[in-house]
Amino acid sequence: MLKHIAAAALVSTFALGATAFAETGAGQSAGLKQLSWQQLQSACQNPAAFQSQRPPNAIRVTCEDNRLVWEAEHSDMVDQENSRRITASLSSDKYYVIRQEQSVKMPDTSTSCPRLREYEVSHTQSFSLSCQEIQSFQGNMNEFCQGRLDAAIKGNQQLATRTATGRVYNLCAAPGLVNEPPKAPSPPAAPIQNGGKAAPGSAQPSQNPAIGVRPTIGGQFPALPGLIGRKSR
Repeated sequence: MLKHIAAAALVSTFALGATAFAETGAGQSAGLKQLSWQQLQSACQNPAAFQSQRPPNAIRVTCEDNRLVWEAEHSDMVDQENSRRITASLSSDKYYVIRQEQSVKMPDTSTSCPRLREYEVSHTQSFSLSCQEIQSFQGNMNEFCQGRLDAAIKGNQQLATRTATGRVYNLCAAPGLVNEPPKAPSPPAAPIQNGGKAAPGSAQPSQNPAIGVRPTIGGQFPALPGLIGRKSR
């Protein structure tokens, strides 16, 4: 029984030690002194201030880069329906014709909409650097890594690992693309004639108000989800 307890305690101690090693890093386990990036710059310039006779040597920085990027992998063509209506009214000294509306056919507006897929792009690389490089660099350690990683990836795209996250986004079927109800058109101002008086019948309601009126959001147009009046091609 005591042997089992001792073995369990040994395993527990080993696990805690491994966790502590992972959290503190190899530097602290080797008895090295922890400094900030700014302190390291000072130690390179004035080693005596850190109780050392020489500046640090064999310096290596490990840089990790993780990005989430959306990339277009396919594009569809869609047609956006346009609308036009002509309103006319007439008046004279004896007669008038009430205001009438008529819809006019217009060509659709064609545009492309991409389908996007999200990727995680990862890149880890170690770089050796000297005290002179540390002292001459204006910025923090992360900015130093960003510059080195960007230069490395620019020279060799294969250094990065690309993994699809499984998330996709189709802009042709974006539910939030149309997010406001259409506003009612403002009635046209009465023409100034007859000494500034409005023409007879200009205030008359239209006899056919349905002509030229487009369905609102949620109407009967067969459209893609979230796209009002759009037709995919």
